[in-house]
Amino acid sequence: MPSNQVYRERVVVNNGPHKWWHHRWFKIIGISGIILIVFAVILALLLNFVVFAPNKLETSTTPATSLSSLTTTISTPPLSSTTTSQVTLTTTPPQTTVTTTTQQSEWSVTSNMSDARQEHTASVLSNGKVLVTGGFNHNIGFLNSAELYDPSTSTWTTTGSMIDAREHHTASVLLNGKVLITGGVNDNGRLKSAELYDPSTGIWTTTGSMTNARDLHTASVLTNGLVLVTGGVSIGNIFLYSAELYDPSAGTWTTTGNMSDARREHTASVLTNGNVLVTGGDNNNIAYNSAELYDPSTGNWASTGNMTNARAYHTASELSNGLVLVTGGAHNGAIISAELYDPSTSTWANTGNMTNARGQHTASVLSNGLVLVTGGYNGRIALNSAELYSLFRTN
Repeated sequence: MPSNQVYRERVVVNNGPHKWWHHRWFKIIGISGIILIVFAVILALLLNFVVFAPNKLETSTTPATSLSSLTTTISTPPLSSTTTSQVTLTTTPPQTTVTTTTQQSEWSVTSNMSDARQEHTASVLSNGKVLVTGGFNHNIGFLNSAELYDPSTSTWTTTGSMIDAREHHTASVLLNGKVLITGGVNDNGRLKSAELYDPSTGIWTTTGSMTNARDLHTASVLTNGLVLVTGGVSIGNIFLYSAELYDPSAGTWTTTGNMSDARREHTASVLTNGNVLVTGGDNNNIAYNSAELYDPSTGNWASTGNMTNARAYHTASELSNGLVLVTGGAHNGAIISAELYDPSTSTWANTGNMTNARGQHTASVLSNGLVLVTGGYNGRIALNSAELYSLFRTN
């Protein structure tokens, strides 16, 4: 019996360590599992914030370059492996639409006249049409023909012919709507005759002659209804300082104050203040860039700012904003440039060039504000082309 008891005790003693290692093994496995889980959670957190978070921010945040709504997504770190909280903030700044408008000068082509001509005139009538008269054609000679341009259709039609063929003459639309033609030259020499065109009938009639025969002069309708004629060249190739006034109500002429410079192929424009701006021209083939002002209230002349370029055989047109557009002309060849005079500052500034260089052409301000330039001479041939100027072009 004692021996059996000892055996049982030995068995119990020997089984004791075996059970202890058995339990220890389960503890090790459990602790290792916990460590692995913790490591996995830490790794997941690191991947979430270090690797994936920048990509999420890049795709969820858009720069507000177009001033549209801005949405930013902020992800809070998980409190555990199964808990995620996400906060979304939406910011919508005020939407602002900015429209940028650029303004540029522009020329465009329109239809051709019936006759190629240079040294002609063009006048905008009260009905909006443009009357072109006379001039010279190298194949025909001096012209007495006239034609009308219709801006609404961009077409030309013929009208009654003048009594005298002439070039280097002037044409002025009177307050009564008729058109006064003065002077010029033809096969008979320089003219002092004048005639009137009636747009309602298309017929021409004679009126009183000027004091001096002259061509290459200017004529301007003043605010008081009188017509101021300046400069030019008279019989004997005399360059004129003189000026004279035509009274439409009487059909007669009287003299007024002389210009500072004798000049031909210059321009004269009636400004909004009633004064007359005379520009350029030449004297014995020396072109001027000078300009002067005539005051109808006193009959006197005063100098003003000089043009950028010396030019003769050019045009000058008063625009709706009060500026004066000078185009083309000649000085050591035909000129393509144009410039603007500002009466408020007595200064000049360049503007867009024409499509074609030309002198001895015409320019007319249309009722829609555009300026119609026609014909002229480019140093080689007479032109039948026409183009339009716009002070501003909207893009």
